[in-house]
Amino acid sequence: MTTLIITEKTSQARDLRAALGTRFGQILPAEGHLLRLAEPHEVNPDWKSWACVLLKPDDLYPTREANRGNKVAKHRAIASALKDCEQVILAIDCDREGQLIGQEILEHLSYRGPVHRALFTAQDPKSLRQAFDKLKPNGELRPLYEAAVARQQADQIFNLSLTRTATRTLVARGTKGVIGIGRVKTPTLAIVCIREIEIRDFVIDDYFEVLATAKVEGGTFAMRHAPPVKARIRDQAVAETIANAATKFTGPLSVSVEHRRQ
Repeated sequence: MTTLIITEKTSQARDLRAALGTRFGQILPAEGHLLRLAEPHEVNPDWKSWACVLLKPDDLYPTREANRGNKVAKHRAIASALKDCEQVILAIDCDREGQLIGQEILEHLSYRGPVHRALFTAQDPKSLRQAFDKLKPNGELRPLYEAAVARQQADQIFNLSLTRTATRTLVARGTKGVIGIGRVKTPTLAIVCIREIEIRDFVIDDYFEVLATAKVEGGTFAMRHAPPVKARIRDQAVAETIANAATKFTGPLSVSVEHRRQ
């Protein structure tokens, strides 16, 4: 059976050739995403000019061949090999994005033959050989692929729609520039900005803690009375009252342990 192995990057192809030789068949690298999603105007010509509209097609955004660097040559090599192969093994990174990189090539080229998946997290010869001894049907990872497609489509729809809307409404006329909005990067940037504002607006707040040295049968140890932030002692007289009450105190000491997760 003629088999084609598709890897995510050249280094994987090189390591697989060293570990497997020609045992499983031809090995070709994809070099990351060989495909891109169509631009809005490629789906709807009316979306070529920027406006405050939701750039959501009736179906999913289709894929187009990426034309940067050597991606065209990589795509053509895989497409040519798929015509004559009877089986495909995806030896891509075993995460969501890796599954998308391999599966989208097969979907785009309408490959309908059997597909298996080699799952590995290390690229040493032993790990690679073990992965190929335990190949899984690619169909078992369909949910992972669909999750990646959902993420990719959401980014395309919301990032482009919000970027265009923000740019049209917030950038002054006659001014050049784009306000880039990202479904992930913008909320993350907001978290950083909020934290920066908190740091800038921070005001030093004096408070008091009570320290004591306890003497017990086995020796001495330090004790500290430090209430939570909201209950900190800000009145020196109160702190002194607590300290005076503890001075020369004699009596039992108890210890409690509380397990918490953060």
